[in-house]
Amino acid sequence: MERKPFESMPLEELWQLHSLVNEILAARILAKKDQLERRLELLNREGKSRH
Repeated sequence: MERKPFESMPLEELWQLHSLVNEILAARILAKKDQLERRLELLNREGKSRH
């Protein structure tokens, strides 16, 4: 995708960019959530084994 100022972009192109950014951010959030859930599960297991 060519870089140009947002002000000069047609509405349809802006919407496509918005959709692309939205998809990328959603994927990153899900990946981070999965990573944090795995870490939390590991911490919970370690905590239970110490008691």
